Amino acid sequence: MPDQFVKFPRRESIAFFEKAMNTHSRVSGYKCLSESYYEIYRDELPTIRVFVANYYALSVADYYDIVSDYEVDCLVTISNWNSVTQDAYELGKSNGVGVFKMNEFLGALNYARPCTYIRPIDREDNDRR
Repeated sequence: MPDQFVKFPRRESIAFFEKAMNTHSRVSGYKCLSESYYEIYRDELPTIRVFVANYYALSVADYYDIVSDYEVDCLVTISNWNSVTQDAYELGKSNGVGVFKMNEFLGALNYARPCTYIRPIDREDNDRR
């Protein structure tokens, strides 16, 4: 895997994440707890802890790597071209952890428990059944 796809995102990706938190209608503020690790304060919803990563395809192994070091409600892979494997998504959901691409996370912020957010791809799959 190329070196640029690693656990910790580049500075400009973190700046993008922070700008998105500053402008999201549900977010009242945030605190950076450590590199890529945030506490997000939300209007009328519980505070959540989020780890922001830059894995090209966030996998089950990546999930375990992060949750073994951080207490999280959500894992987010920041870049638009990144993805989350279905296994990592389902594992997180079964453990109460939302595992998302950035655009999915922005929708999940509106849910009391972000792990209950249903990603668009899953909604589309459900519509076909």
